[in-house]
Amino acid sequence: MIDYVLIVDLEVDLKGDRKDPSPYNKDNDLVAIGYLKRNLDGSKIGGLTVQIKNKSSNSFDLDDFEDAIKGAKYIVAHNAKFDVAWLREVGIECDVKIIDTMINEYVLSKGLRNKLSLDGLSEKYKVTRKESSLGDTLIKGLNYSDMSLFDQESYLTNDVLATAEVFQKQQERFSKSSNHSLVAIRDLMCEFCDVLTDIERAGMAIDIDVLNKVDEDYEKEQGYLQMYLNTTVSKLVGDTPINLSSPEQLSQVVYSYKLKDKKTWREVMNIGVDARGKPRRRPKMMDSGFVKCVDECFVPTHKTQAIKCRQCFGKGGYWKIKKDGTRFKNMTKCDHCNGTGFEYKELSEMAGLQVTPTVALASAGGFKTDKNTLVELEKTQRNPEVKKFLNSLIRLSAIDTYRSSFIEGIKKGIREGDTILHANFNQCITATGRLSSSNPNLQNMPKGKLFPVRKAFVSRFEGGELLEVDYSQLEFRVAGILAKDERIKQEVREGFDVHAYTAKVLTDNGEPTERGAAKASTFRPLYGGSQGTFAQRVYFQEFFGKYEGVFNWHKTLQSEAIENEIVTTATGRQFAFPNVYRTKQGNASSKTQIVNYPVQSVATAEIVPLGVILLHKQLKERGLKSLVINTVHDSVIVDCHPDEVEEVKQIAPTCLIKAQDEAEKRFGLEKFIPLEVEMSIGKNWMEQEDCA
Repeated sequence: MIDYVLIVDLEVDLKGDRKDPSPYNKDNDLVAIGYLKRNLDGSKIGGLTVQIKNKSSNSFDLDDFEDAIKGAKYIVAHNAKFDVAWLREVGIECDVKIIDTMINEYVLSKGLRNKLSLDGLSEKYKVTRKESSLGDTLIKGLNYSDMSLFDQESYLTNDVLATAEVFQKQQERFSKSSNHSLVAIRDLMCEFCDVLTDIERAGMAIDIDVLNKVDEDYEKEQGYLQMYLNTTVSKLVGDTPINLSSPEQLSQVVYSYKLKDKKTWREVMNIGVDARGKPRRRPKMMDSGFVKCVDECFVPTHKTQAIKCRQCFGKGGYWKIKKDGTRFKNMTKCDHCNGTGFEYKELSEMAGLQVTPTVALASAGGFKTDKNTLVELEKTQRNPEVKKFLNSLIRLSAIDTYRSSFIEGIKKGIREGDTILHANFNQCITATGRLSSSNPNLQNMPKGKLFPVRKAFVSRFEGGELLEVDYSQLEFRVAGILAKDERIKQEVREGFDVHAYTAKVLTDNGEPTERGAAKASTFRPLYGGSQGTFAQRVYFQEFFGKYEGVFNWHKTLQSEAIENEIVTTATGRQFAFPNVYRTKQGNASSKTQIVNYPVQSVATAEIVPLGVILLHKQLKERGLKSLVINTVHDSVIVDCHPDEVEEVKQIAPTCLIKAQDEAEKRFGLEKFIPLEVEMSIGKNWMEQEDCA
């Protein structure tokens, strides 16, 4: 009779130049395993077992450990994905339920940020931990196996016992009636954690030649944009050197104003926080008042002309003479021109783009020049030269980001002699449970031909293809399900395209928008976003006028949060909102999060993982070579073996749609509105065609 849980912890030596602990770095080595049997009530069964790899034979005797796994009701580990990945690397399959104490704590935290490390949880739950020399060992650049055998055993024992005690404390919290609904969420996340281990292990194949070509093209475009911007800036401001990477100097170019009285301006514009710690609303200023404030605190910038310094004559410095009549070794910087060699004479002509500043563009440091601000400014400008300049700034910034974050991230992520990228998937980062990824971030990999990084992602199989299965309007449908909105139900039945509708409303109201770009605006009212432009305000009015169910549901969620400081989703996940209050406008102070979290969590943290789990299971049960290799928000990517393409095209959409049945079975989520999927397939992740 199976009546025990197995507490497990592993230790790894990090070798080579790459200091990541994953098993996909072939230089790393699993060197120790510690495990402990506990009864289901938490009482002990025997002692703790520690196995250290024999240095001379470089091997373990793992038979007893494998037997312990087979006899366990479930395995408990902290950051279990790491442990399971390493066990599979050494040939040990964990075919029993896995519970991760990190996931436990994440779910119990109910959307609030808490320490999730084992040290942090030990401190929180007052678990006694012995001092260890591992920290000092790592600081010296050594490894776990470099410690004495006594210290190795002591450290591993310490971690296993701490994990066991933390787990027992967490179980006690789950047993409280207020937390019962969280158990099913925890179980789903732990099951998904197991699948993510296989997804990370599979990785995504990269065509290095294509990646290098994309990088070269980016570099050329970077050079062109920098040349254009530098030339244009010289025309706009004259001879004064401008660093476009400096927000202050860029602001002078865009708005043609230089802040002179920083103290007064900061006092007016630095809104600070109220007694509850919430940001204050900036006081509404009449146009005349704002103009007066700008006139008092700023001076207009004028074009400049460089003339040779009268002291150094354009050299930037001069020679001082010693008493004996000889020169000093180095030239002295000219104080008169600060060593530039030139003085800058102001001309009468205004400098810069002369974009009109407004209250909305004001910040404590002057006027905004962040990416989002520049994008919005570019949309509203009529002067083609101004639009081109702003667009070039945006494009250059994007290329810089994509090269450093994505291309370099991919290159760093690929091990020498390999073409497979093993990114990390993180379940416990976002508040909603939506996946994030790192090394590199595959969740935000740019789309489209303007940033063709996805072209480098290919099938690992000769003649293979990448299949992407994408839920159709998932968040919109989920919002309709949760709100029981009859209008959404009707429109889904009729094949209504909500994003096309959004684009039309925005375009009709003076904000030309294509369908793809309209998605963000569709989600604004669903997620409690702000109404910025006139067109967006009109869209909000039309949206809530049409979808009264969503509007009323938002009100209910806010009332629940204010009354209980907790919002519980239809699947049982909970989000805490301490210190929430009702504003003068009648909304909850954390309205955006209150209405956003339920939709995003049910859609991308429950339905999508269920679909991935079902698909992964089907591929394994059928003995197929095709692999699930990635999931991005509401889509799943499969690397299809050429002999299995048609079979996978049948399996994948079926599994993702069945996720709704599974959600009903596990959580009681009503199938108020059916889900649908779309598929595309191609030789790489960018060049794909729709398929049935």
